[in-house]
Amino acid sequence: MQKGSARFVALSGVVWIIMIAVLIVVPDALEDWMPLPVARVVGWVLASGIWVAVVEREWRARFSPVSRFLLQTAIWLSAALIAIYVSDYFRMGRGELLG
Repeated sequence: MQKGSARFVALSGVVWIIMIAVLIVVPDALEDWMPLPVARVVGWVLASGIWVAVVEREWRARFSPVSRFLLQTAIWLSAALIAIYVSDYFRMGRGELLG
């Protein structure tokens, strides 16, 4: 893998992890002031804004619109599902979500 490609993959991975963190922390922090689904939307807006600000230009240069849409949909959906799982896991108490 070329140096530029490795940097691109690593940066995208770091931003993906940051998205997950934002999608966990922001809704939980806002839950006292608004319903959880609305707080998750606010978290999603912030997380997607971070993605666009940090890595979207490189994605646009490397992938066609259709490829970018499909790949980013999978990446963003996985971030959201992981964040919801982690958030619900700690909200419901350890182990209750698994059984």
